[in-house]
Amino acid sequence: MRIQRLSFLILAICFSFQSIGQEIQQYIDDEYISEDVFGISKGTHGGIISGFYYRHSQVQANGSLINYGVEIVNIKHPREARRTTSTGSTFVFGKSNYLLSIRPTYGREKILFKKAPQQGARITAMAAAGPTFGLETPYFVELSNGRSEQYDPENPTHAVASIQGARSLLRGLTQSAIVLGAHAKTSLTFETNSTKKRVFSIEVGFTIDAYTREIEILPEANNRSVYTAGFFAIYFGRRR
Repeated sequence: MRIQRLSFLILAICFSFQSIGQEIQQYIDDEYISEDVFGISKGTHGGIISGFYYRHSQVQANGSLINYGVEIVNIKHPREARRTTSTGSTFVFGKSNYLLSIRPTYGREKILFKKAPQQGARITAMAAAGPTFGLETPYFVELSNGRSEQYDPENPTHAVASIQGARSLLRGLTQSAIVLGAHAKTSLTFETNSTKKRVFSIEVGFTIDAYTREIEILPEANNRSVYTAGFFAIYFGRRR
């Protein structure tokens, strides 16, 4: 009886290890064709949320991925400082334009470390580039005379004491000037989700935007045509 019980226990353990091994192998070798993700980012040149993006990835035979996507990012001037009025509204004194960067992106992604089932993280390295369409959008302030105008440092009615607040970016969007440029990005992604088909990852990296002319965000500051930033992003999506 003892020999039968011991044999049964050994067989049970063997089948358990075989099942676990198949599960691990299935996860590691699990093939998917494409990946679609959405994300939000925080850049060193932006606010709490700097931008949003969508990315579609196609898996290649060598284990790398080709990415296509689009990013929309709000870029701020390094010298921007927000002020609060007596009514509790806020505005950026001296700001004349927003800079909204729209980036169609093409990139390549390489898997550096695969993820084991239910633990660890998959780490990938990515490089991407593409054209940039910069929207130089008027920044409208609300004045004490009841009017709403684009800030102009030469206008005496736009003194700091006369400004009651600021309008949203949508107020001047139809009056935007388009400035052409290009961008590039490098990053590392850390995937921590525990399922095969759902994606939840963290991305950290560096971006550079270069425009064909200076963008006048703060008229009385040193404006520039090239903007660099580090960024942190969270994204989620699905694989097929």
